[in-house]
Amino acid sequence: MVYDLHVHINPHATEGEIYEYDTYAKMLHLDYVGFVIHYSPSMPEKLLRDFRDILSTFTTNALAGVELHYPIKKVPRGFDYYLLHFSNIMLDADLLKRFHSMIIAHPFAYGMRISDSLITLLKKNELAVEYNSSHYKNSMREFYNACKDQGIQITFGSDAHSPSEMGEGFDYASQYITPFNELKVVRGYSHE
Repeated sequence: MVYDLHVHINPHATEGEIYEYDTYAKMLHLDYVGFVIHYSPSMPEKLLRDFRDILSTFTTNALAGVELHYPIKKVPRGFDYYLLHFSNIMLDADLLKRFHSMIIAHPFAYGMRISDSLITLLKKNELAVEYNSSHYKNSMREFYNACKDQGIQITFGSDAHSPSEMGEGFDYASQYITPFNELKVVRGYSHE
């Protein structure tokens, strides 16, 4: 199954712009698309509801995700999955112990670093790592191979900000990523 769990969509866009994402998802043969909104605790609850309502009208398998920027003051409820965005920080065990069943977005981007020694903790806390095609570098291969060898879930995200960017890089990433039907970090999908 082809999926992309990191697609940004503007809930304030015109109806036509929003539905382009649905059309492109079908054209690109994406089985599942995770649409993500950058979350802020000051966001009105109505905006979050509107975002989920828009996605419920899509004909593709659309999932609602939020990108949480660390430090996180509040986690909104009712989303299918959560992306953790870290900037200018070296992740350590004390920090990672606070999170469970979430996805670490674009590792090694935005000044975030993570060591291979934390892979055991990732597994224990059911944290997944995103293969983000917008921020991938060949130097990250070793890390992804180590994660895969240890059974860490690796999700795919293009970090698309337009419909035409969705799914970019999936073919190359498919050697690392966890099949969609095996992902434990996605709540909106019932595994068969």
